[in-house]
Amino acid sequence: MWAALKFCILALVTLALAWWLAGLPGTVNADTGVYQISAPTPVALLLVLALVGLLVVFFRVLGGLRRAPGRFLGWREQRRTQAGELALQRGLVAVAAGDTSGAKAASAKARTLLGDTAFVQWLTAETARLSGQGEQARLAYERLTHSRELKFLGHQGLLRESLRAGQDDEAAHHAEAAEAAYPGGAWTRAQRLALAVRAQNYAAAMRLTRAPQERAALAVAAAETTRSPKLALDFARQAVKANPASPVTLTALARALRAAGKERAARKALLQGWKQVPHQLLAAAWLAPVATQLGRAQAAALLAAENPGHMESELVLAETALAAQLTGEARRHAEAALQAGNRDGRAAAILAALEGKPAPAITPAWRCTSCQAQLPNWSCACPVCGKIGTLGINKSGMALTTTGNGSE
Repeated sequence: MWAALKFCILALVTLALAWWLAGLPGTVNADTGVYQISAPTPVALLLVLALVGLLVVFFRVLGGLRRAPGRFLGWREQRRTQAGELALQRGLVAVAAGDTSGAKAASAKARTLLGDTAFVQWLTAETARLSGQGEQARLAYERLTHSRELKFLGHQGLLRESLRAGQDDEAAHHAEAAEAAYPGGAWTRAQRLALAVRAQNYAAAMRLTRAPQERAALAVAAAETTRSPKLALDFARQAVKANPASPVTLTALARALRAAGKERAARKALLQGWKQVPHQLLAAAWLAPVATQLGRAQAAALLAAENPGHMESELVLAETALAAQLTGEARRHAEAALQAGNRDGRAAAILAALEGKPAPAITPAWRCTSCQAQLPNWSCACPVCGKIGTLGINKSGMALTTTGNGSE
């Protein structure tokens, strides 16, 4: 409706203007030499308008002809850029697919079409890395570090090359530079964390993670490696705070208390830990100060009384009784441990020793919850996959219910 009304109004205005123009009186005369031109005023106005229109068209055509070479060059440059970007895309796919020859071809074509841009430098570096040309990759990554936008990728590549070459100090430098180029990146933080652990700088590593299982494992390692009893106790308390139900953290706390001269507090911590999560680490720490075999058997009885009937209680009683040559007690407690669910071979080994038979293989005490590797000793990071805080109690024949650091 409104469109029809607008059309009617426009038509009326046009007709009114044409009527007014046709009704203009007089003539227009023009003399040019021997020629004289005379026309009515409406016709003269129409001729002037037509002449103006022709001039506009002429100048536009002239401008188009003048701009034609530039437009052609621009069109060629656009086609060149599109072809270069397509080569870049193909190069990225080739790198991701591990196609060395395809990556080389795409990289060379992209450099020819686009020049030595930052993205081309990155593709060149990745292609060299994929081809095993470490020095060329390093040089390309170094050039990339001068790019404002892709500086992070340059330092990331140099970090990887340094790690591959075993140059941890240089890797740490590039990790810090990558963090400065792109603050807060999860990948960079993970690399800095791994480097700190490899350098045994556990205090610095703790500042790079908030995961409780990782913090607990790192705190235990820090407590075990520091020379200051005060710092060791502080780290051990942080470990227990991060994972209070872990025999690893509870044992670390007891050791730190004992090193600080707080024997009574250490014994209390071990007894409380035994009530909560009995484990051979706690038993070893409890028996450590006792020198004689008979005294160890008596100390084991005090510990086992805190959690009577538990498999670990029966095992510590059996082991200390065997060492003290209390064979009847050793057999009774070893059989009780089997009935309580021991399947890792420790109870069977005690019975085999009593019968003079070869001891069966004992299942490793720890299992990595990440790579499932079985290990005899606990460590801050899994020696197989390198993950931090993933070593948990290995219960042979039973469900593994640990969530890192040996917690149950």
